[in-house]
Amino acid sequence: MVTPPLEMHIKASVPQGSVLGPLLWNVYFNDILQLIPEARAYADDCTLTFTCERSDRHSTVIRINQTLQSIASWGKRWQVTFAPDKTQAVLISRRQDAVNWDQHAILLDGRKIHLQESVNILWVEFDSGLTYTSHVKKVAKDAAWKLSCIRRVAHLLDAQGVGTLYKSQVRSLMEYSPLAWSSCPPSYLRLLDRVQARAQRLARLKVPEAAAQIIQPLQQRRDVAGMCVMYKTHRMQLLQLAELRLNPRARPSHSTRAAHNIDHQVTVPFARTEHYLRSFLPRYGRLWNTLVRQTDLHLTTSMHAFKSGVNGWLQAELTQ
Repeated sequence: MVTPPLEMHIKASVPQGSVLGPLLWNVYFNDILQLIPEARAYADDCTLTFTCERSDRHSTVIRINQTLQSIASWGKRWQVTFAPDKTQAVLISRRQDAVNWDQHAILLDGRKIHLQESVNILWVEFDSGLTYTSHVKKVAKDAAWKLSCIRRVAHLLDAQGVGTLYKSQVRSLMEYSPLAWSSCPPSYLRLLDRVQARAQRLARLKVPEAAAQIIQPLQQRRDVAGMCVMYKTHRMQLLQLAELRLNPRARPSHSTRAAHNIDHQVTVPFARTEHYLRSFLPRYGRLWNTLVRQTDLHLTTSMHAFKSGVNGWLQAELTQ
């Protein structure tokens, strides 16, 4: 017996759990993205970002509260309830006096939102200093646990099987959004390298000479991913990556041996700290310029050919 479909009237928001639910929500929620320029949306969550000078705290808090009030008013108009208890706020700063910020009240629908040490956005933990140390430690712990599960069944697998399971279950976890957190201190990145070293030892027990071929260094893979983003930004000129585009490097006042490829190099942002030097634009801006000086890979018209060429170039750099 087939039950006929029931017709239900929707009084607020959009139906959850339906096939068209995500699409309808995007259409429904797009209005607030036009209303609030500081808003960035993903799935059914929204993030607001504000910049502030040290002497401009009070006016920044006023601007934040005005924005939150606009969001609350929009919700009442369209019968959407926002949950202040699920709303998180974090102050990203490396100044010692940042703790004084909590005395400025940030309010959503009349309820105070307290500053936290970190927030989780799309499964990446952003801490107040953007060190990502807590995130990487958690990733390393989860990856080590998954690898221990593979070890229990390793006697049933050959080297290729161990490598396949490692890549799909462990390495994929350690390579989720790596360009966001790869600026964390090298000592924490080595936690991930240790997990991979354990996987290599496990594969080496099967076929000693195959381990190095099955598993590539994690830093090399992160660098390939970063250079591919640079290629999409500066060679393919993708609009969605326009915010990552660096200015062309200025031509020297006198002729040099490298003058023929200066037009393809970029201006690397100045970095005062090692922390910022490890972040995406300074690190991969320098690496891009090195690639342009040493090769012609930046002139390739195929993304696949560029990725393969960069991988070989980085591998050659490691073996020198």
